[in-house]
Amino acid sequence: MKKLLKLALCLVLAASAAGCGNNNGAGTPTPDTSAAALTPGTYTATVTGHNAPITIEVTVTDQAIESINVVESSETAGIGTNAMEQLTDEIIANQTVNLDTITGSTITSATFISAVKDALTQAGADLNTRFNTEVAAEALNDSYDCDVLVIGGGGSGITAAVRAAQTGASVICLEKNGFIGGDTVLNAGTMVATNSRIQKEVLNETQDSSDLLYEDIMKVGLEKNDPVLVRLLADNIGECIDWLTDDLKIAYDAAATQYPDHSASRQIGVVGRSVSFLDQMQALLAQNHGQLFTDVRASKLLTDDNGAVIGALGTDATGKEVTFNAKSVVLATGSFGANQELLPKSLDGYLFYGRDSDTGDGLVMGEAVGAATINLDLVKVYAQGVEKLPTKGLAATASSTAATNGHGAIYVNSKGERVVSEVGTLSDITNATVAQEDKILYLVMDEEAYAAYLAKSVEDKLIPSEASIEDWYSVSNNGKPIIVKGEDLSALAGQMDIDAEALAATVADYNEMCAAGKDTQFDKPDPVALKEGTYVIVEQKPRFATTLGGLKANENLQIVDAEGNPIANLYGAGCVVGGANGADSMTAMMQGWANFSGYTAGTNAAKNAGK
Repeated sequence: MKKLLKLALCLVLAASAAGCGNNNGAGTPTPDTSAAALTPGTYTATVTGHNAPITIEVTVTDQAIESINVVESSETAGIGTNAMEQLTDEIIANQTVNLDTITGSTITSATFISAVKDALTQAGADLNTRFNTEVAAEALNDSYDCDVLVIGGGGSGITAAVRAAQTGASVICLEKNGFIGGDTVLNAGTMVATNSRIQKEVLNETQDSSDLLYEDIMKVGLEKNDPVLVRLLADNIGECIDWLTDDLKIAYDAAATQYPDHSASRQIGVVGRSVSFLDQMQALLAQNHGQLFTDVRASKLLTDDNGAVIGALGTDATGKEVTFNAKSVVLATGSFGANQELLPKSLDGYLFYGRDSDTGDGLVMGEAVGAATINLDLVKVYAQGVEKLPTKGLAATASSTAATNGHGAIYVNSKGERVVSEVGTLSDITNATVAQEDKILYLVMDEEAYAAYLAKSVEDKLIPSEASIEDWYSVSNNGKPIIVKGEDLSALAGQMDIDAEALAATVADYNEMCAAGKDTQFDKPDPVALKEGTYVIVEQKPRFATTLGGLKANENLQIVDAEGNPIANLYGAGCVVGGANGADSMTAMMQGWANFSGYTAGTNAAKNAGK
């Protein structure tokens, strides 16, 4: 919703840590007594959203919309859910369904409004004459001044804004979508915790070190990392974690899934996943007197005669150009994963599971003022994508990992051959997937493994309930299903276009190795056989969201030019800065880098502004 009233509402709610939106209404609505009376009651409507059907209940009096409640939804937490909460508040406050969609969640917004209209029609409303008042947008001021301007409200941007505001700097954070979150909202919020209090006291790890973390990151990144940035994080990530847990009081615990690409116990996750982290950080920004402007898209960095950055131009919801003057600017605009013009051609055919707003705005703005770049050809690719919508991938890594840990499950290719250890690193599994000519693996599970897959999918909110996975069985891409279930393994293989005879032989050989207690093919520890009965096969395609390259930065996270000289007053955080993760990112490093770089850039930008 491109309305200034939404921004004011979000800031007020953030200050009270209530989040944006309220399923029980927002204030007392003003009834339209001139129209025919509605039939009081609660009305139910179901529409198809971005991910699956959305069911809502709308309660009305004889003259007004009283409340809107979402009964069932699998819309993405922090994206679709935020949009529905914001629209609920605005519909009730303004007694109208003639609203714009929420930027960054267009499909969910449109379908939610459609459901409300359906319910109101059931109540007897004529929407041609009622509940159709347009809410006029308000333009921002011509200009704003601040110490630190943060462009981007994802994980790195909101972290930079909070950190700078804590120092006493006046801070403005611009977010082009209708709510904060960026790609952070899609993940579990895991980080590396080397040298932090929580690593020692919760993980009971005493053998980790900055040097060991540095070596692990460089190894997974295939030594294509910027060593300056890796050393910066390895030496200082503990300070950032302690700030989050001890100073900000954000709760972290051992990560729910511990991946094997770490040489020490150091993986932690925020309690409540990243959605909770973002809610808390937005509240903290308000508490520290920072300003958040949503629906404002920065388009150009402003420079003085010497090339120093002195602010940015942005466009508000009305289309008005607004000047933001600042002593320091932090670019935190995220990746360019949704910008086909900037992506390497090697990604053709891979599933995109990020956000359509990942358009590389900061990369373009930075290059326009002379910033150097690094690793623009490198993109973070994961395996275990499920193509529920054409070219769009669901991130089923945790679900697949749950199925393969201690259960009867194997990965095979279309030839029916087992090609990787099921409990290998994510890099191993990803590399095995992209090495296939058709770039697909298949996870073959017995009934117990499938139960684990389902349970983890619900826990991680990949699906709203175990029953809802039945929707997957109706999906077909290019004539082939994404998942099949049954007792005839050969028939299932045929449906998935897997060599049935070879698959049967592979399962038999694997089960023999399990009986012998030794995986002689991939040395998988304690292999578990696939039990006879019901089998499930689900596709595993490569997926990407986050680009690994971007603007080049120095040890202070100042953006530098081609000669390595800092561009005065310009800093970077998150995915807009390239090099920290090399050719691949170790698990817990993407969000680890986002939060750490935001913390560091916010600290240095405030210092540069005299705070």
